[in-house]
Amino acid sequence: MKHQKMCWGVVCCLAVGVFGVAARAGAQDADVRTVRVLTIGNSFAQNACRYLEEIAAADGTCRIVIGTANIGGCTLQKHADLAAKSATDPGEKPYSGGDEKRYSLQEYLAADRWDFVTLQQMSAVSYKPETYHPYIEQLVAVVKEHAPEAEILIHQTWAYRPDSPLLKSDGLTQQQMYEHLASAYDEVANQFDSRILPVGAAFQLARNTAGREVLVRDPDYNYDHPVYPKLPKQTNSLVTGWHWRTNGDKQELRLDFKHGNTKGCFLAGLVWYEVLTGNDATETSYRPKGVTEQDADFLRRVAHQAVVDRTVEKVR
Repeated sequence: MKHQKMCWGVVCCLAVGVFGVAARAGAQDADVRTVRVLTIGNSFAQNACRYLEEIAAADGTCRIVIGTANIGGCTLQKHADLAAKSATDPGEKPYSGGDEKRYSLQEYLAADRWDFVTLQQMSAVSYKPETYHPYIEQLVAVVKEHAPEAEILIHQTWAYRPDSPLLKSDGLTQQQMYEHLASAYDEVANQFDSRILPVGAAFQLARNTAGREVLVRDPDYNYDHPVYPKLPKQTNSLVTGWHWRTNGDKQELRLDFKHGNTKGCFLAGLVWYEVLTGNDATETSYRPKGVTEQDADFLRRVAHQAVVDRTVEKVR
């Protein structure tokens, strides 16, 4: 993917959280616009929404209500199978709402007047188009039946670190994984005439920006004999990467090659924010703790550019 010059723009929005809060908040300020989104996904949707409320809260002219029909590691097939089971078994309620209740997908969809419902594939198979069908068709049908006024958005997830064992086993580079998953998401988005949340494109744009290359392997770190709590340098990384995890009475160095770190979750949230609200991410003021203003400014511009590029492609 060729690096493109990034654009600048405008912003707004106050986020309030989860389920059922919109009515209470709406009574407080009639001028505040409410945007309601239900995610049907997994940990990648959780990553994308990690800072979404805070990003929106930077201005205060609208709020985002988030519903989370997410299950860790869940594929489109599993979500579709659970929905089918719930249709015949009233006790099948796999999703936890913000009100501490359990919901079937059908109940969650009918529980609020969602403006948007997002769908995504599980990341490990996101670059395999055959894994989307017929499950995404089944889920779209459920959404249209139980939340007919909601706009369905396709959440384009991101490619793994170059040192991912999955990439090695499948003989893929990070760029190839991105290109394959982008094509697969494009196919389903075109099939349903849906817009895309181009998070994967934003990740790749950031990674391919001159001077922002990710340091995947620290040449000065002893990976064979790591000493706690020292970590290798992972400059410009958007995923968790190497981290220490407690295992019994000892610490082990582990590699998380897929989940977003603070910067990655922030970037994903900026993309979602711009698509959901129509506001320009470059003028948001929020930045997570530990992210410099210089990095935050870069990520805002990347998010905006990814959304603009996607809009231009759609027009073409």
